[in-house]
Amino acid sequence: MAGLSPYAAADKSIQAVKNLLAALQIPYRLSQYGIPKDHLPKLIEGGMKQARLFVPNPRDVTREDLRWIYENAF
Repeated sequence: MAGLSPYAAADKSIQAVKNLLAALQIPYRLSQYGIPKDHLPKLIEGGMKQARLFVPNPRDVTREDLRWIYENAF
């Protein structure tokens, strides 16, 4: 992706993954798996217990971060 800014390259990469998932008929939204949005608090609590996944992350993950991630995953 020569000549693109890092953000433009990232956007193109995201779109490429979405296109691949669509071609393979693999859903990528939580709602497509039948997970209701009212399960959000349970998802956040479960996510906060997965500390080992946050170790390589360069910044601390908060409940609000997880809320944002899960809301955008719906």
